[in-house]
Amino acid sequence: MIRLSVNALLNFHPKAILATIVLVMTLLGGVAWGALSLVDYVSTLDRAERGTRQAAAFLEGHADAVLDGGAAALARVADRLEESGFAALPDHALGEALAASRFGALSILDAGGRTVFGPSIHPDGGTASLFQGADGALELLHGQVDGLDSILMVRRILGREGILEGAVLLALPSSSLHTVLDVFGDGRHSVAGLFRLDGTRLAGIGGGTGIGPLPALEPGAESGDGDWSVAGQGVVIGLKRMRDFPAVAAVALPRSVVLEPWSNRLQHGFMMVGVSVVALFGLAALGWASLRREAAARDALRDANARLEQRVEERTADLRSLNQKLVRALAEKERANQAKARFLSAANHDLRQPFQALRLFHHLLMERLKEPRERSIAEKMGEALDSGEKLLHALLEVATLDAGVVRPNIADVPVATVLDGVAAEFRGLAADKKLDLRVRGCAAMVRTDATLLTRMLGDLLRNAIAYTPAGGVVVGCRRRGQWLRIEVWDTGSGIAAEHLDAIFEDFVQLGNPERDRRRGLGLGLPKVRRKAALLGHAVEVRSRPGQGSVFSIMVPLAASESRADAVAAAPAGRAEGSDTRLILIVEDDPVQSAGMQLLLESWGHDVLVAADGPAALATLRAAPRCPDVILSDFRLPGPLTGAETVTRAAEQQGRPIPGIILTGDTAPERIREAVAVGCRLLHKPVTPDVLRDALNALGTERQPLRQPSAA
Repeated sequence: MIRLSVNALLNFHPKAILATIVLVMTLLGGVAWGALSLVDYVSTLDRAERGTRQAAAFLEGHADAVLDGGAAALARVADRLEESGFAALPDHALGEALAASRFGALSILDAGGRTVFGPSIHPDGGTASLFQGADGALELLHGQVDGLDSILMVRRILGREGILEGAVLLALPSSSLHTVLDVFGDGRHSVAGLFRLDGTRLAGIGGGTGIGPLPALEPGAESGDGDWSVAGQGVVIGLKRMRDFPAVAAVALPRSVVLEPWSNRLQHGFMMVGVSVVALFGLAALGWASLRREAAARDALRDANARLEQRVEERTADLRSLNQKLVRALAEKERANQAKARFLSAANHDLRQPFQALRLFHHLLMERLKEPRERSIAEKMGEALDSGEKLLHALLEVATLDAGVVRPNIADVPVATVLDGVAAEFRGLAADKKLDLRVRGCAAMVRTDATLLTRMLGDLLRNAIAYTPAGGVVVGCRRRGQWLRIEVWDTGSGIAAEHLDAIFEDFVQLGNPERDRRRGLGLGLPKVRRKAALLGHAVEVRSRPGQGSVFSIMVPLAASESRADAVAAAPAGRAEGSDTRLILIVEDDPVQSAGMQLLLESWGHDVLVAADGPAALATLRAAPRCPDVILSDFRLPGPLTGAETVTRAAEQQGRPIPGIILTGDTAPERIREAVAVGCRLLHKPVTPDVLRDALNALGTERQPLRQPSAA
């Protein structure tokens, strides 16, 4: 039977067989494509409906937060009037009314529609619409206050016998919802706003005065419809009924916008089907071409493949050449960046060396000078040293932040403590320039590092005071959801829009081409951005030339804000030790070594001196006892660095030895290496007071004399 069927099939004309195969494949492909397009159509509408429902729920949550406070204040005023009557307004309800006015424009009307208290409010339906209905439930209307669109919250006042005595209105500006509504103002949404249960618009975009009758929804329930019509336009709409207010949040997308991607896919599908059909028939036509041209076709195909391969090889060679050029360019850029970093690090180190020696000898010189004129000259020299050290310390802080060795201590921090500290630090500087420095209190708790946040605000305040010739500087806070925006306002000359990004780059100073150091170094704002990135905070700036600037830091609020005093007692520092210590100095610079030795001996310490790591280890072997402290430069001649010398000395003595690394090297990798071995790190130039504090912070346990080994 099978053999007969095959023979019968072979008896048909080959063209008929091929045509049947082409038609069947076309039909199957068309049916499959149509089914997929239908599923895609339904899925597209379902996704749009879910998206509009989620957007409506988001809008409802924001609207509930905006209306909730005003509704509570309105209820207090209405309850007071129902309890005491309109005659007792000046005595009992006036205070509640004044308190409620902070939420919006509050008005009290008597039964005749006359305004008893507050501004004139104009509902869309006229004053008569305020008294429609017999109960005292809260209603929402749309109206105008001082020419501004507002959401009117209405509560009718019923007397003890149920007689209408008046109404209380609280007008909330529609702009209070713009924080969320602006999200939907992208030109795609035809409707987004708050509507009464009868479909009348209260606030939002699109929909004219309403969106038609709404389905009955329970409080808190949501709904969606993919076949809704607004002003004759088909839309996909999502609805969410508010739990505590007679209003519905609605967000709608035009069906044309929703189905536009599907339509594009449908058009592309038509094109693909057409191309496929043409290709099938083309193949059929080619299949029945003359056998005499079969060899020529194979040859032509072979030639075409060869040409294609040649083109691919040529394009591949061109791409490989471009990639090699790109790799070389990137390598050159990386080498330039590394060279710049090495230059900055070396310059920093080499500059700190003489500064350190100058600082030590200046301290010794000040102790020996008695004549006022001579001390005045030495003090001027100290001021010059301070100016140079400020630049070096700023470079060090930038290098430390780039090195990644700063570990923030994140905790719940009271903002008031940070603001009070910053205000106390800069009030005198503002007074010197006759500027009004005002700090508005804030009781919020935030999650941050108190020290780094204080430094960031200090840099912003210092910058604001420096660039504000007259007027004042204001520091305040604004809540933005789960974030607190700490803002620094000034009345300076402002910053042009094209320079708002450049001011956060290193050493960029606007309006200071002569690089006057009295106006700063151009590193304050770059340090602020680096610290903000370390803490995960956002730094923003707004400015208008000629009017001033606003710098703000977005800080996350604490999970549970506490108003309790969060100031922890600082641990008491160890009293300065008066015992004589044995200190080993490892320094290859003879001037540095001599100055350090003179300074430590003037403090009553015993001093050993070595020029490099191996010499230090040899000195320790010959010393009568183990030193109490090793004070070493980081870069030393020979095979050992200062950090490695401290580690090798501890291994040689069989016990840890406190070490202080005194260095001018600010390269990030060098800083990480010094911190990793546990040494205390001080950067040159170091003042004698800082060195004394570092020594006092170390343990003072004296080591016993070395016992001679048995023969």
